[in-house]
Amino acid sequence: MKKKATKIDFSKIKFGRLPHIEDARTFELSGYLHKEQLPRIPKRYNWGRKIRDNKWGDLGNLKINLCTCAVAGHFVMAWTSNIGRLKRPKDEAILNTYSIVAGYDPEKPEKDEGVEAIKVLKYWRKNEIAGHQIIAFAKLEDKNREQLIQTIYLFGGCYVGINLPKSAEKQSNTTKKWTIPRGGKKRDAKAGSWFGHAVLVVGYKDDELRIVTWGEEMTMTMDFWEAYSVESYAVFSEAFIQNDKTPTGVDVNVLRNDIKTLQKKKAGI
Repeated sequence: MKKKATKIDFSKIKFGRLPHIEDARTFELSGYLHKEQLPRIPKRYNWGRKIRDNKWGDLGNLKINLCTCAVAGHFVMAWTSNIGRLKRPKDEAILNTYSIVAGYDPEKPEKDEGVEAIKVLKYWRKNEIAGHQIIAFAKLEDKNREQLIQTIYLFGGCYVGINLPKSAEKQSNTTKKWTIPRGGKKRDAKAGSWFGHAVLVVGYKDDELRIVTWGEEMTMTMDFWEAYSVESYAVFSEAFIQNDKTPTGVDVNVLRNDIKTLQKKKAGI
């Protein structure tokens, strides 16, 4: 018998992802997806299938507003479980990242203010998180469902920043499915009326997305993603996209050259 998911106490949860920051230097995913080079994208897929239900771990996010860092840890789990042996980051490693990027002091928990997603991604490109460092990241076009599906399948998931409505709180502990509320209180459907959050989208099926958040797998409809997401990123892991067990649509050398070009522009060379 499948174990019943434990209800989450959200009374002490505030937020975790601070408002989106635009950075003109961020790579655009469209520059790396060349249709003639892409493998066939299946109608459904889930990179989290090798991880048992509710074994992801919240990575400290139920006590600390570090969702933007927890997504990185869940990415590592999805990647490693599909190219070899599962590696589950220790909560301390995720907390350490959050402390560095957000300036969080565990001795002063009252000043737990969260951090922007892009700051975590920039840090991850230059430093390891739980022993894993990425090559780069690229943003998706707003509301582009095709890019979202391609990103999930080709790169082992999608990093999504979202302004959750209050209605999502009840859904998290009942249906385990985030949907746009029909009727009811309008204020409960307002974007950000609950808080800003970050999740890993690890799979898709029909018009639904499989997400990992607070240590559990849940469902989010495509309509919900379109209505409430404010930033979505493809995250490029060299170990994942060069592994013969996984699909790929990006040349690692092209990525490295683009990074060098960006660094030269930043240095004024």
